[in-house]
Amino acid sequence: MSVGKLTRNGLPMANVVATGMATNQVTPGRTLQLLQFALGGTITKAMITMFKLKANGRTLIEATGTELDKINTYRGHVLNSTFLDIPFYDEKMLTELDRAVTSFDTSQGVANITTEMTIVGAVSPTVKPIVVETAAQKDVSGAAAPYAALVGKILRYPFSQASGGTLPITVPFGPQSGAIIKRVHIFHNGNMTGATVKQDGMIVHESLTTENNAMLTRSGRTPQTNMYTIDFVSDGNIRNALDTRDARSLEWLLTFAAADNGIILVEYLDKLGNL
Repeated sequence: MSVGKLTRNGLPMANVVATGMATNQVTPGRTLQLLQFALGGTITKAMITMFKLKANGRTLIEATGTELDKINTYRGHVLNSTFLDIPFYDEKMLTELDRAVTSFDTSQGVANITTEMTIVGAVSPTVKPIVVETAAQKDVSGAAAPYAALVGKILRYPFSQASGGTLPITVPFGPQSGAIIKRVHIFHNGNMTGATVKQDGMIVHESLTTENNAMLTRSGRTPQTNMYTIDFVSDGNIRNALDTRDARSLEWLLTFAAADNGIILVEYLDKLGNL
């Protein structure tokens, strides 16, 4: 008997306490599509003040439980309050390539995978990991698929704006550290009103909040309050992602009506050892 997808319990979490950092290991060797955590006791996702997934010591995912929930809701996932989802397989994209390209093929030079979940203010919490995996990514000849070395990442950058106006931000670009960007989520306190993105002097995105939300909704996405999403793949086509690897310049200009601060989460498609 053979099966294309495995759904099984992960290795147990250690140090699941009311306030502290719980950890576990994920066994490498297959392609990780979804890592899910069943939450019990009186722990909520709002009590998960930071979640990190690391491979070979390098951070691939870094976000709070609330931020991850908002991103998953934006993508179109139906959420359950007692399960925290860490999806690599983007099931709302168009084709199998679009959906699977960000899956994490852990057979590609991965020695170890760890998760860290910082919990604050829970009572008698329990956390049970569940892993959804498929086989290593191969082409028709049986060799590793061209995209097997790439993985979906969610990396974190803080920002602060002292007054209304335009805030320029930077993310890595160019042949040394550039990556492919699927989406950028700006978590703010209600004062962000627009955004402009320029690559090599050419505008590749320009919008105001209402315009941006209307366009995203048209594509079947679910814009979130106080989360401004710049989505290059809102139509589900990974080929429309912003490839910054050949950029000579890359400008991100965020517009605010008043002082604000927050976090920028960037969804990358990137090599494991790059960013």
